[in-house]
Amino acid sequence: MISIEINGSVVKAKAGEMLIAVTDREGISVPRFCYHKKLSVAANCRMCLVDVEGAPKPQTACSTPVNEGMKVHTQNERAKASQKAVMEFLLINHPLDCPICDQGGECELQDVAMGYGSDVSRFTEGKRVVVDGDIGALIQTDMTRCIHCTRCVRFGAEIGGTMEMGGTGRGEALKIEPFLAEGIQSELSGNMIDVCPVGALTSKPFRYELRSWQMNSVSNIARHDLVGSNLYTQTYKGKVKRIVAKDNEAVNETWISDRDRFSYEGLAHKNRLLTPKIKVEGEWQSVNWDTALDFSVRGLVANVLNNKQVNKLGALASNTATLEEFHLLQKIMREVGSENIDHRLNVKDLNNTVTLESNIKLAGLEGVDHVLIIGSNPRLEQPMINHRLRKAHLAGASIDVINVMPFDFNYKLNNENIVDPNQMAVMLAEVLKSVLQIAQREVPEYLDKVEVSDVAKQMADKLADTNNSVIVLGAHILNNPQASSVANLVSQIAQESNSTTLNITVTANSTAATMANFVPGQGGLDTNAMLKADLTAYILLDVYPQYDFHHSIEAVEALNKKDTFVVSMNSYQDDTVAQYSDVLLPIAAFYETSGSHVNIEGVVQSFSAAVSAPNDAKPAWKVLKVLADLLDLPGFHFANSMQVTDEVSHQRHKHNKADNKIDITVKCGVNVIWQHSPYAVDVLSRHANSLQATNIGKMHSATMNKGTAKELDIKKDTYLNLPVVINESVANNCVFVNANKAIGDES
Repeated sequence: MISIEINGSVVKAKAGEMLIAVTDREGISVPRFCYHKKLSVAANCRMCLVDVEGAPKPQTACSTPVNEGMKVHTQNERAKASQKAVMEFLLINHPLDCPICDQGGECELQDVAMGYGSDVSRFTEGKRVVVDGDIGALIQTDMTRCIHCTRCVRFGAEIGGTMEMGGTGRGEALKIEPFLAEGIQSELSGNMIDVCPVGALTSKPFRYELRSWQMNSVSNIARHDLVGSNLYTQTYKGKVKRIVAKDNEAVNETWISDRDRFSYEGLAHKNRLLTPKIKVEGEWQSVNWDTALDFSVRGLVANVLNNKQVNKLGALASNTATLEEFHLLQKIMREVGSENIDHRLNVKDLNNTVTLESNIKLAGLEGVDHVLIIGSNPRLEQPMINHRLRKAHLAGASIDVINVMPFDFNYKLNNENIVDPNQMAVMLAEVLKSVLQIAQREVPEYLDKVEVSDVAKQMADKLADTNNSVIVLGAHILNNPQASSVANLVSQIAQESNSTTLNITVTANSTAATMANFVPGQGGLDTNAMLKADLTAYILLDVYPQYDFHHSIEAVEALNKKDTFVVSMNSYQDDTVAQYSDVLLPIAAFYETSGSHVNIEGVVQSFSAAVSAPNDAKPAWKVLKVLADLLDLPGFHFANSMQVTDEVSHQRHKHNKADNKIDITVKCGVNVIWQHSPYAVDVLSRHANSLQATNIGKMHSATMNKGTAKELDIKKDTYLNLPVVINESVANNCVFVNANKAIGDES
């Protein structure tokens, strides 16, 4: 630490750190436009000029390192004159259209101009005008307002990992624009809106909606993935109008994914379920809540409770439900005596599941020196986790990948290994054997006949040679024919190589479901067993079979049996749901209910409702509480969701014990790997029109190589009603499905 003097006061600073970081920490105001704490220093706006004693001219605070004894003046005549001169130059070509600019009220240029601008312009020449192009469905451009700070350019290159924006031309002809005609397509592109200090880049869905000071901001948590990004929900007259990032270094830093930012659009979709409905003689009738709940209770009593056939009652829930909703629904089921409870709707074989502990913090990911990614495209599955992995790579970490096809990673890979899904366990067995040999440990008998390939040895060497490595297990393993064996092999490799593990095979709020014990108890049926059993009643929580179930056709058939009574609690209308349901209870969607999200670290993040649910829709936790009261069940005297949270925190959580068996026998047959479009993973994002209009939102194909297509005898250009893409880089025996809408069943 050294001592420097700023405006006559002595302050401590780290030798070599930039002066602007010191002034920010000390609460000393220095104007700036190009500087951003998370981006590299550009020093091209010159707005942060300050007077440093001994320097021949004013210095930029953002690029001036401090040294012992430095004396700085940020507000003397020399500094002020420099700052005002820069401000005058910046405003020369600016359109000064604040009354119609969406940035008005939160514009850095506007704020700084008030302090450093003049009320009289000396510029009499014609102003520059930049013709705007369409750069995508999410970002609105007005580039005449651009001051060439290059924050958006640096964000794309340094954070987004894709160099999509840049400067073209020189002098007055300089323009900031995308390099490609398709515009901006990054999964983190919306953060460019936040970093832009002027109104050049604004939110297209929010265009001309409101002023920032008219809205109320409520802290909230994103529930689309395993991170639980912190954000602000901005509302006006009971409607969500915009989502912006909230700083939390331990979770999402200062960034959020486009899915978190723009999915709110779905709240206003015409498909919202707004009134309770009951089916009478095959016809739907809109009724009040009392009638609908009474109908639900009488149906459950008549079908299972009166007959003492509670083993024929099942409960299924979407993995986007809150911790409190999971807890109350499982509590209802267990109070009436049924253990048929599950949230794992998209797993092909629940006897072959992934059980792997995540034992690394999100912030710790960027400090690792080696990463082994298995069966994942983290950039689209978990954008904020991928951002941490990219930071690790930029800091020097090497990254190896084992996948079924190449993906567009936004960082360089050390090794990219494309492996037949049926060979995945064998490949990991080779890595494990090599790790054991390097450590001179005993090799178990089941690995005796395994021959270690050069590729496997290279991966093992990397794990052995690095001190802080992590193995990431991704969602593509979820329905691998040897999923549990793959997970157990990963666990052993990590143990033998002193690596940490990160399990991203599940997403949304699945960790909360596990915490709330929303899984079958002793004697209970899992999802697939329920569908095969002759159940006579179901309670479903925001379930949409054609998207949520792996066996979607089988699920619809099971739920649609003649004598099956189905109570569906949904936030959106859906023809398939209406087909099999007897009662439709409208529930609140994201941002309309209080509750808790549990992220991959096991951190419980609670949030309040930002707005009330529309019309007759109610928060699901309240509906479940009233349903329990009407069933005369004890222990449901909750006044608010926080009381439910407290009850969950005091209960003993059950942990699934891993089956340590490992099978490395090569399987036969073609594997279909399902990956929903990142913007179709939950019902809210599926109804966000702007997200669906992006290239990522339009992902809809079945990709395979020629050999697999021949084996499947594909004679048309579609498979499972999906367009077929032939790509020889895909592994054998693999069909990789990207889906953004309901598609056919795969058994």
